[in-house]
Amino acid sequence: MSQIHAIFLRISAAGLLVVMSALAYEALKQATLGQAIFWRSLWSLPVIVLYARVLGPFRYSLQTNQPFGHVLRGLMGLVAMALNFLCLAHLNISYATSLGFLAPILVQPLAAVFLAEKITKMVLFASFLGFSGVLMISFAELDTGDMPIASFIGIAAGLGFALTMAFTRVFVKQLSAKDSAALIALSFSVITMLGGLATLPFGWGALGDEAHRYLMFAGLLGGLGHVLSNEAVKRSDISVLGPFDYTAIIWALAIDVMVFGFVPNRLGLFGIFVIAFAALSLAVKQVRST
Repeated sequence: MSQIHAIFLRISAAGLLVVMSALAYEALKQATLGQAIFWRSLWSLPVIVLYARVLGPFRYSLQTNQPFGHVLRGLMGLVAMALNFLCLAHLNISYATSLGFLAPILVQPLAAVFLAEKITKMVLFASFLGFSGVLMISFAELDTGDMPIASFIGIAAGLGFALTMAFTRVFVKQLSAKDSAALIALSFSVITMLGGLATLPFGWGALGDEAHRYLMFAGLLGGLGHVLSNEAVKRSDISVLGPFDYTAIIWALAIDVMVFGFVPNRLGLFGIFVIAFAALSLAVKQVRST
């Protein structure tokens, strides 16, 4: 029963994070990148603080012997969030979500370098498929023979986001060996909030009530998605839960079609599913090997 609960929590977390992306996508039509990062991070804090408090004594949750590690992880998270939002500002939700699926593919060679793990033929195959899918999405974005600059920026940002997240996952694996998930989440949100605030001197435009609501709910849902993901990991192995992360593409396609009226063309759809299939195959392979 605990395993079933864990799977349900993981699927719910994936859905919440996609909805968060959709809210950020709408907010970025008015907000600057720095504003979006600041407000999204600020509104995730109440959820994370409440989560840390429920886990036990709040003071105990904040104890660490590696403060520099949290600063470095937070800065990496800040770069990842900035690239993710930049991708969302220029691509549709389904394309941006599928590009994020490259992270677990890229994490394998990084783990080989930093954690001395072996690179298998399956990893090489998944990498080939994954980047083939990126090329398909790129060609799907072609407009009258030339790729629009917005599409180029979005795809480049999506690839950068996936690469940064791959580094972050390897680093968090080392960090979480000693520190609580609540502290990792809290330090991440505080640092990204400060990073977003640092862009204030470069000019923040006035935001309407609608944009503020989008970012408020993006923060709350992002924080809740993080909490649910952590709770899922407590109840089951990461290798078992990994394949269920890819339910996010179902949420993303549904939102694109039903909310934004965007239907990827055949090549775009094929590219999405090639990337998802590559990452999912790798996750299933890991499950079978454990």
